[in-house]
Amino acid sequence: MKIKSLLCAAILALILLPAALCAAEITDEDMALGGIRIGDTRAEVEALYGKGNRVADGVDVWNGEDVGIHAIDYGASLHVTYRSSDSGWHVISVHLGVNDVNEYNRRPTEEAQRFETPRGIHLESTRADLEVAYGYIPKPKCSHNAPPVCGYFYDGGSASIAFYICPEHSPGIRSIWLHEK
Repeated sequence: MKIKSLLCAAILALILLPAALCAAEITDEDMALGGIRIGDTRAEVEALYGKGNRVADGVDVWNGEDVGIHAIDYGASLHVTYRSSDSGWHVISVHLGVNDVNEYNRRPTEEAQRFETPRGIHLESTRADLEVAYGYIPKPKCSHNAPPVCGYFYDGGSASIAFYICPEHSPGIRSIWLHEK
């Protein structure tokens, strides 16, 4: 009986192994949006997109210290948040797309659709595109408003990236958020 159980476990492992391999690990190399990565300097982002328009300044607590925060809009719904450090301003968050469910029924501009992840995901990509690009679809976390917006979250070593879809308005991604862990 032990051999039969062991054989069943081995067969099950062989069946599940390809599924586990398809769920490829999301690496820090995958954690970019429009060529911007967590930790990039403000100068590196400005080299790509220009100075942008400052939207907000503030202070936040990080590692027990008060630090400066800048949020800058680079057009086409691209917003980058920076945190100050001894070595300058560094990216802590990149957001592309809409923030409000009421805007989910508008099509993203062609300019906004040009920003993509290293695996080619952009605004208007679908759940099927996510599965092809990342090897699996994580269980969605959906809002409780009507219509609900569902987020699909992928974690890397030092960052996370989320893709938001409002299925009642469109099968495509309407918002992408890259942020440090």
